Amino acid sequence: MTVADSDPRPKKVQIADALRDEIKAGKPTEGQKLDSLRDLADRFKVTTVTVGQGLQILMDEGLIFSVPNRGYFVQPAGAEAAGASGNVGAVITALQSELRELAARVAKLEERADHTGSA
Repeated sequence: MTVADSDPRPKKVQIADALRDEIKAGKPTEGQKLDSLRDLADRFKVTTVTVGQGLQILMDEGLIFSVPNRGYFVQPAGAEAAGASGNVGAVITALQSELRELAARVAKLEERADHTGSA
């Protein structure tokens, strides 16, 4: 998806609207990490600065939060009312999601190693 130059809304608003629609549709899911700034910039065909501005809109709305050096994550349900900043529970949920993904990757690597070692 790209942002439309013919659209009267600023590009950052178009990005925020597109990501908001995806979040409300359940993709990505609560606690899940969003794509990186670079990946989103490539997807929307804009700069990382513009993507960052769009993400800031969603952070201000409490739909997402950021973890320094980790990325942006979808705010768990109910956390919006508590506010996006300082939400330890949301950070824990996001890290748990990342740990599950890493555990699955490790299991696949161990399985490959077992097959390679027994050959």
